[in-house]
Amino acid sequence: MDLSFVRRLGAFIYTLILLLFIGFGFCYSNEVKYEYRENTVYFSDYWKVNGRLITFPYSNHDVFTITNTLPTVYGDQMLVLRAYYDSFEVAIDGDVILESRDSYLFGHKTNIGQKEIWIPLEYSYSGHDISVTIDLQDSLYGSQLTEGFITTRSSYGIRQMQQNIPSLILFVIFTVMGLFEMFISGYFILKRTALIRKLTFEALFYAGAFSIISAQWIINETRVPFVIWGHMTGFSILNVISFILMPMMFFEISRALFTRIGKVDNIIDSIIALAIVLSCLFATIGIIEWGTVVYVAHAIDLLVMIMVGYYSYTTVKDEQKAKTGVGISIANFIFILFAGIALVQYVNHIDYNYLLVVIIDLMIFIMVQVGLIYRRIGLNVKEEKEFAQAKVYAYTDEMTKLGNRRHFYAIVGDYEKQKLPKDLTYIAIDVNRLKYTNDNLGHDAGDELLIGTAECLRRAFNTSSTSTIGRMGGDEFAVLLVANETELNRRLFNLKHYLSHWRGKYIDGISISLGYASVREDPYANIDTLAKLSDERMYEDKKQYYEETGFDRRSPQ
Repeated sequence: MDLSFVRRLGAFIYTLILLLFIGFGFCYSNEVKYEYRENTVYFSDYWKVNGRLITFPYSNHDVFTITNTLPTVYGDQMLVLRAYYDSFEVAIDGDVILESRDSYLFGHKTNIGQKEIWIPLEYSYSGHDISVTIDLQDSLYGSQLTEGFITTRSSYGIRQMQQNIPSLILFVIFTVMGLFEMFISGYFILKRTALIRKLTFEALFYAGAFSIISAQWIINETRVPFVIWGHMTGFSILNVISFILMPMMFFEISRALFTRIGKVDNIIDSIIALAIVLSCLFATIGIIEWGTVVYVAHAIDLLVMIMVGYYSYTTVKDEQKAKTGVGISIANFIFILFAGIALVQYVNHIDYNYLLVVIIDLMIFIMVQVGLIYRRIGLNVKEEKEFAQAKVYAYTDEMTKLGNRRHFYAIVGDYEKQKLPKDLTYIAIDVNRLKYTNDNLGHDAGDELLIGTAECLRRAFNTSSTSTIGRMGGDEFAVLLVANETELNRRLFNLKHYLSHWRGKYIDGISISLGYASVREDPYANIDTLAKLSDERMYEDKKQYYEETGFDRRSPQ
């Protein structure tokens, strides 16, 4: 029997039992039928206009007056009427007790945030007639009087939180997840890591931003923030800006995932960004109403749906695309479908509870999209690791494990992009008598001679963070080093010491010819100049070696 399966099954049953215990406490205690009294009374019935009963939601393009008789009320309560209004006036038995006042933003009149009428009540109003004269906002989608209730502010806040528990949970999840994603992706984008493709991290960054902006929109749609803290205008502006930024973030995610960085895509991206900034600016200075910004958001919604739908269609159609691309396309199709349903609901009825559809849509989108992004990151990590390993092989000399000629000249290329340091020194090295060793002691001895030279070079130069050692081919080595003259002489002395005392299976002591040149000698020198001068000096050293030892370079003896 599979013991791991048994353990998982046991853990599942154990967790289920604990959850049942918790459920018993909520469902089978003697508190089930007991409810604490809250100071909230629904007050949406028996309202009249011109003596005729009306039902909520109620709409009227003209200024109208609704009347009703108040029940017993208390001084800590208020009457809340939900309606997008331009102005209102409240009277008790014909005496005006409250009038709306115009809202101003930077000195310009605005109706943003005028979505609820809060009427303070007193005990003396109990049983008296109340009349409310309302001028609803002119809206493309219509504006209605949707609900009325008598409550305290604390009870109103509790009521909104109880009715929007899923939204509050998603607000926390989306915010935390979004911050985490933006932090992680931002770190790698700034680091410019070579392991992950930049666009994949950008997609994760925009997904995080999308989560945070969606969370702001969700929490403001519940009305909890302004019920608790007030500032109805500020939270309403935040809600509108969040709403108009959501399609832009969705578009940025899709562009990054589908690698859409062409001229047309950039132009559309710029148009969307400019439309958002200009519409918010015009609303702030009073040229347009903030409600118009919502229309702009819906236009952007439509444009983004078309573009992302096109991206998704072409990706699915192209059989050469990766499976992750097809998965992203399917997720986008689902998101667009639900977003379209929610948009139709909003257009038909501005106060319809379309938030549930949007929440389901956002859950599907963010979970699937982020999951696919992480999958792509995982694939890219694997691919880049394989590429990095191949790069190591391509840049490493197999025998000595030093960098090869290709690697050495890649470093040279980095130096040539800027002014050469004055202490940069090029050292050319050639191993003496490699042909003699191969011919007389065998190729294993010749290999040992080269490996020993590489080991001594590492011991002499690797302790410097500015050194680059490379095997240029055959018996030729080169070193690039940034060091003053004193340090250079010390390292060269150490190199000769390590070489003379090196012992191997076949070789006792290693002889090399060496030449070097520094920028100190010629401030206008380039790497090629230093290399040629170093080679000339190395060949002079080699010539002197053979003259002093009496060996014949071409003789196998």
